[in-house]
Amino acid sequence: MKKRHKFALAIASLALGCGVIQTKPAQAAAVGPIDVYAAASLNGSLQFVQALYQQSNPSVTFNNTFGASGTLVNQILTNTDNRNIDVFFPVSQAPLDTLQSNGKLVAGTRQDVLGNTLAIIEPVNSTIPISSVQDLTGSQVRNVAIGDPAVVPAGQFAQQLFTNSGISQQIQPKLVTGSDVRTVLNLVSSDTNDTIDAGVVYTTDALTQPDKVKIAYTPPTNLYSPIVYSSTVLTQSQNVDAARDFNSFLGSPQAFSVFQKSGFSKPVPEPLTIGGTIAAGLFGVAMKRKVAKAKAKAAVN
Repeated sequence: MKKRHKFALAIASLALGCGVIQTKPAQAAAVGPIDVYAAASLNGSLQFVQALYQQSNPSVTFNNTFGASGTLVNQILTNTDNRNIDVFFPVSQAPLDTLQSNGKLVAGTRQDVLGNTLAIIEPVNSTIPISSVQDLTGSQVRNVAIGDPAVVPAGQFAQQLFTNSGISQQIQPKLVTGSDVRTVLNLVSSDTNDTIDAGVVYTTDALTQPDKVKIAYTPPTNLYSPIVYSSTVLTQSQNVDAARDFNSFLGSPQAFSVFQKSGFSKPVPEPLTIGGTIAAGLFGVAMKRKVAKAKAKAAVN
């Protein structure tokens, strides 16, 4: 019995010496900031989701860059400042398709996360009656703000809305474009832009300034392609494990419960409709031109 006892102690000592038996869990390695490029319309709600994530991951911090999805794609592709961008969270499938065709997405990390809808807004004190898309062509509406369709998906959806409502030609002279959807929101809400009587933004954006704008009309969703926010990890990431974990969290029920409070919905898959295909095609052509110009400018500098 004594020999067996000594033998057991020897084996246990050897195992401990080799690290086979651990009495304490290994400490997770500290991670640097996760760099997130996200659609402008996520500004505000995304930070609440990140705060929730940090409750279980207190060592993780974030660097956020918000803007038009098309502009962010251009920055990712050219990357003139050599940033190690980790997670991309745009609106519409077209930006991710562009990056995927350029080999910029980590395989298996692309996921549909959120949905949204369009809203026609006007200043909160406006008395102009807008009860249809066609009302935007009326004489009382002087100018209508939308996102720049070349880089802002909200602008592309607005163009689809106008086309499918039969007012594309009539409304063109009235259009004023913004660099992203939050700029459009501010153009309508600002006291200095008294000639802009209406705008087309996402419903979630309209809800962020209830004291300055109101939703005049909610267009039927069959007049434009489904609005889908998707996230992914980028191949240029130097923090892939942490980026993967946070990206997975974005698609979790816990994260959705936070986004839902800001008005977002579950994503609806984008069908291969004529309108959607045209929008994606226009986006792709515009992005190729912008990327080519940016690369040429970088080469000169």
